[in-house]
Amino acid sequence: MKRLALLLALAAALSGLPGCSFTGISAQNLISPPAATADQQSIYRLLQGTQTEITLIYPKSGEHRSAIIMCDFTGDGVEDAIGFHATADGGSQVQFLTKSGGEWAVAALFRNPASQVDRVCFGAMPDGGQAVFIGWGTTAGTTSRLAAVNAYLYQPDGGVREYALCSYGEMAVTDFDGDGINELFTIDKSVPVPADTEGEEPTPARARLYAFDGETRLYEAASVEADNSITGYSGVTFGRLGPEDWGVVVDGATADGSMNTQVFFMEEGRLTNYPDRVNTEGYASEYARPAAAAITARDINGDGYIEIPAAIQLPGYSEGAALDSTSYMVEWRSQTSGSPSRVVMRTLMNVRENYWFRIPYYLQSKVCALNDAERRTVTYMEVKSAEEGTLLGGTLFSIRVFTRPAWESRGENSGYTLLTEQNDSVYGINVYSRDERVLRSTEDIMKSFSLLEE
Repeated sequence: MKRLALLLALAAALSGLPGCSFTGISAQNLISPPAATADQQSIYRLLQGTQTEITLIYPKSGEHRSAIIMCDFTGDGVEDAIGFHATADGGSQVQFLTKSGGEWAVAALFRNPASQVDRVCFGAMPDGGQAVFIGWGTTAGTTSRLAAVNAYLYQPDGGVREYALCSYGEMAVTDFDGDGINELFTIDKSVPVPADTEGEEPTPARARLYAFDGETRLYEAASVEADNSITGYSGVTFGRLGPEDWGVVVDGATADGSMNTQVFFMEEGRLTNYPDRVNTEGYASEYARPAAAAITARDINGDGYIEIPAAIQLPGYSEGAALDSTSYMVEWRSQTSGSPSRVVMRTLMNVRENYWFRIPYYLQSKVCALNDAERRTVTYMEVKSAEEGTLLGGTLFSIRVFTRPAWESRGENSGYTLLTEQNDSVYGINVYSRDERVLRSTEDIMKSFSLLEE
């Protein structure tokens, strides 16, 4: 009965996680929960120790969200385990477990005062093992909410050494030089001075890069100033920005909800931040965009490179009009090291309804989008120039999202042409204009129409 209870407890702890199963290690997901075997019992009992029961702790963000994570952190080709659980004093404990001769044993355990685990990342070490980066605490909330990342490195003598690195708001595992050995990129936020403190300056935001010095030591290889106005991060990606350029792209929001993107490169041993001159009086980021256009950087066109969005409000809106993501033309820019950015393409988007399309050259500066969110319809109106300013002309086309039953009953009969479909949503376009240039433009729109998240 006790054995069954142990199995049920651990199975419940490991189930229901995205991308996780009881099949052990896989090529697509190196880090996965253990198989439902005797290994489960051994691992759980070691975590439990002399306690009658334990409360497992799950990482809140990142790719690996299991309370027990399987990986080969020793680099010996045998699967190891890492487990998190709460301590009696309100903190957390992580245990590193190894298997030898069919028996599991605790290689090391560490306590932390934080009650939460933000995330767990893994990086390739020079000796073939896996560096384990654990973010303790939480990055959610206001400017002052920062987690702290520690590195855990397996040592040749069989132990695990803990290195306290820094506080962070976001972090990513990188490989700037392409040698197969990873670095750790972190970025924190400017921490304001408490209201009852006088004469002190806010702690400025900074990005840091940690690299390996030899086989099993980490050091801060480079750092650079980051945007002090950012109060929270919405995404970080390490990837290719050009044929020869790898960088870290960080999206963040300011206190009023507007967004900015920072791009970090390693240039001749220095960590650099684009756009440059951050936090100076003349700093004006070309990637700054309003809260209504909260769109994050991504490889929008599938060319293998990350593009960064910049938002330009469409013409034709009256002062005080309620704007959303459909109200902007988004310029997707390529940023490479040592060069100014360049526009890759221009799009119109509907983030709420998950779609975008290229805006043809003829329609640029000539169209205004009116979004009826309740009817799930965006109507694109012609914009005409007049002495008193811009005026709205006739309706050029509209894009509507139907439920599948609604499409089957009346979609095509109501003048809409199928664009694409996803799950229960069917996307259609209705072209009203008879102008040949508009018709050619809508043909291009139909060809480029895409979903943000497939």
